[in-house]
Amino acid sequence: MSEDEDTTILLNNASRSTEPPAIKPPLKEYEYIPPKKLRKPIPRHTENLTPLTTENQNVLVSIVAALAGVSFGYDMGISRQIAPLVKGEFGLDCNEENMIVNVWFVGCLLGAVFGGIKIDTCGRRWTMISSLVFLTFGSMLSALANHYILFLVARIICGYSGTVSAMAHCIYMAEVSTFSKRGCNITLHQLGAAAGLLFAVIAVANKSPDYQWRFAIGVTAVPALITCIITIIFLQRSPSFMLLKRVANVPRVPVKNSWCYVFETLVVMMIMLALRQGTGRQQVLYYAPRLFALLGICSNIAKVTSMIALGVVRVFSTILCLIVAERCGRRTALITSATICMTSVSLLSLLATLDRGDELLNFPNEPCSLVTTNTMGNEFLNKMKSISPTGSPPPFPLLPTPLAITAPNTETWTQVKASCETQNIITTDGLTGGLKILAVITLLVFESAYALGLGPVPLLTLSEVFPAAIRGKCVGFSVIVLWLVHILLSESIGRMTRAMTLAGTYLFYSFMCLIAILYIFLIYPETKGKSLNRIAQELRKIPLATRICNNMRSLPTICHIEWIIKFGEKANQSTPI
Repeated sequence: MSEDEDTTILLNNASRSTEPPAIKPPLKEYEYIPPKKLRKPIPRHTENLTPLTTENQNVLVSIVAALAGVSFGYDMGISRQIAPLVKGEFGLDCNEENMIVNVWFVGCLLGAVFGGIKIDTCGRRWTMISSLVFLTFGSMLSALANHYILFLVARIICGYSGTVSAMAHCIYMAEVSTFSKRGCNITLHQLGAAAGLLFAVIAVANKSPDYQWRFAIGVTAVPALITCIITIIFLQRSPSFMLLKRVANVPRVPVKNSWCYVFETLVVMMIMLALRQGTGRQQVLYYAPRLFALLGICSNIAKVTSMIALGVVRVFSTILCLIVAERCGRRTALITSATICMTSVSLLSLLATLDRGDELLNFPNEPCSLVTTNTMGNEFLNKMKSISPTGSPPPFPLLPTPLAITAPNTETWTQVKASCETQNIITTDGLTGGLKILAVITLLVFESAYALGLGPVPLLTLSEVFPAAIRGKCVGFSVIVLWLVHILLSESIGRMTRAMTLAGTYLFYSFMCLIAILYIFLIYPETKGKSLNRIAQELRKIPLATRICNNMRSLPTICHIEWIIKFGEKANQSTPI
């Protein structure tokens, strides 16, 4: 028998296979209780096994989800914010500065590879506790590191433990929450991550040379430690994992096509996560300073203000996602989000064409990302090309020179940005005043739409659609695809812009949003208002082709096609009652 079948049968089989207490006394939490002595009936396949019977326990789970998300989001955002300060203290070159951010994603990839196995083997609650302990240790080591290599090791530990913590928390929230509150609790983790990113921007708003960046990066330990303490004292073990341990040695009846449906669901979620990353958010945020520069925002304070504005929009949109995903459904939230993103990025493509963005944003191969992502105007770009970091013209202008990597800059990038307004560098022959405001509003709308559905909802569904016995491994495999696509797109942004132009790149991402809309409508499963066991049974009993035909029947233009009606009737007959 599979792990997604009726739990009553599993418990009854477990009672017949229990060894006598004199030989091996069972643990109290796994002890079999006869059905007559149960205060409540044994949950069947349409219910969740959940220990959350009081409102206080629900509140604690919500607090843990939010705090764990804050620690993950803050640690992810603080690396990029303090990178210039760490570079100055350790005397790093530009490649080493970029490595500060990149190694964190390497840790995330390692966490996705090994975290799923750890979750299924050691349990959800224990994995949550251990990963939070490692996250606290990694953040403190980052704050106290006195050598560059030690600092990189600490960032890898933080990336690894943060990813494992996020995976374990989402799975735990899915298993201990009722189906009416499951989406809210899991999305609270994404809301905490959005708030953590905002806190990271605010914490390093004043990047003065004497700023205490060690204190800023050590703050990650505070929410992680609080979450760990609450988890140890108040939260119970996941009931699904307890049941799996209880019936580990019980013979099971093999279920037809059980592994086929798991592989099918895994591929569906992997493709969805790849499309989520391919909707252009990284590209849009990559050139966000250029869009704000159209309004004359190029001082350090104004740039920080714009980043805070993006963070606030992200937080409020994630709060709205709590309502939309739970009341209207996951598919509705995703389709709405992808549609708005497609419209926004298409409009950005048009504005980039009007602004001659192909000329203004084709940057040289500078080693420091800050220079490549914030260069403003042709005149300023030519000035940056004609001088070396030492302030003097290069000896051989037509040949590459290693000075950009080894020689220190005589002028900080903050000073360069602060002088752009006084030098009147921003061109005025592109967008008019109204179109400049429209460009910034479109950017904010895109970020809001992404946080409404495409950001949190795929990670929410990821914790719901897999069987309990291999849920951690399947989530881990899917997250591997997520981080691989993220790293690949991050490294190819500049190359895509130079090859396709900025307007062409935005148009490509609008096409990817269209593909995501069609994919969600035809293939993506709806999990709103269903228990985890019911979701697993429906995915196993209804083939993917039948599910696609059922979704196509809702379109008025093709609902009368015979083969679609045939597959739809077959789906209705195989749907579990």
